[in-house]
Amino acid sequence: MDWRITSALSISRFLRSFVLMLLSVSSPYFLIHLHLNYVQTGVVLFLSMSASTAAIYFYPRVKINARKTVILYSFVFTAVIIIVLIWQNLIAFLIAIIVGGISLSGKDMTPNHPIEQYAIGVSFSDQREKNRAFAFYNFMAYFGNMAGALFLFFGSERDFHLIFEVSAIIMSVSIIPYLFIKLQDPVRPGTKVPLDPETKKLTHVLAALFATDSFGGGFVNASLLSLWFYAFYNTSLQVNGMIFFIVSLITAISIIYSGSLSTRLGLVRTMVYTHLISNVFLIMMPVFHSLIYSEVFLFLRQSTSQMDVSPRDSLINTIIDPKSRIHTNSIFLASRNLATVPTPAIGGILIDLFPPSLLYAAGTIKATYDFVFYVKFRKYRI
Repeated sequence: MDWRITSALSISRFLRSFVLMLLSVSSPYFLIHLHLNYVQTGVVLFLSMSASTAAIYFYPRVKINARKTVILYSFVFTAVIIIVLIWQNLIAFLIAIIVGGISLSGKDMTPNHPIEQYAIGVSFSDQREKNRAFAFYNFMAYFGNMAGALFLFFGSERDFHLIFEVSAIIMSVSIIPYLFIKLQDPVRPGTKVPLDPETKKLTHVLAALFATDSFGGGFVNASLLSLWFYAFYNTSLQVNGMIFFIVSLITAISIIYSGSLSTRLGLVRTMVYTHLISNVFLIMMPVFHSLIYSEVFLFLRQSTSQMDVSPRDSLINTIIDPKSRIHTNSIFLASRNLATVPTPAIGGILIDLFPPSLLYAAGTIKATYDFVFYVKFRKYRI
């Protein structure tokens, strides 16, 4: 058991998540500041998701070891944010998200994520300790989101220079924890591990289900929700900062309890029960045309919506053969990210035509995933 590795990776993820929240919530305002409309903003977010998906495929195939890979990506991320900081125009922003493979979903859709998942998964043989480790790792991500949202609330309204400056500094600091640990490489760097037939079948089923969930979730990522609140209620960036601070706080608290809940209910039941409840609240968000009601249902939704994350990480890093986990984790992350690629463009159109339809579509698709996942995997009693 190695909590030292888990702690170092969790600190780096906290810093990375801080930056991703800053960028995801502020980007719609920055793009509108550059005179883009809702549909055009959705197209830029679409390019962001496409670039981050490409990065997830590219970085694991670079023939360097895992530690150098995570450092390389963090360095590139830092460099492209500096480009935006210097020029602050649409061209610089597009270069940054494409070259840096930056996801503006608010979630940690980066090449570092599957490598870190693998490192934590192989560090623990005891299932309870593994559940706790993944709960802590994911808690630090949402703690970072919370800190980023709080920064937006207390920061000057639409001070984009400050946002990009802080993002560059924090991303550069996120490299430091990697310097004090060693990450195990399951195979020679850059080598694609062939999957045995049983693992391949299981991987394809899981990837399809995770993609379905992410397609629905793509309609309610941080950027699109930020845009939705602006379009539906004309909220300011500071108000959205407070909304996402509370969202991240509630999520972080729920993540703490997901480990103990999954120990009592089992990984699959924890994933499905909590996720399904959250989707009911998601569908209710636009029913009453009131900012207060929408916020309340959003907060209720967040109380359970991410409690499936740690059990999911623990499940796939238990039922999949260890030597295949970096490969399959990359497939899962890439399939989830790929499924979200079209959602910002579609979401921008839905917001422009009929804003409530964005949340109705998201909740229905994600609830469908819950039912199918339970039918397929209820036999696993982990």
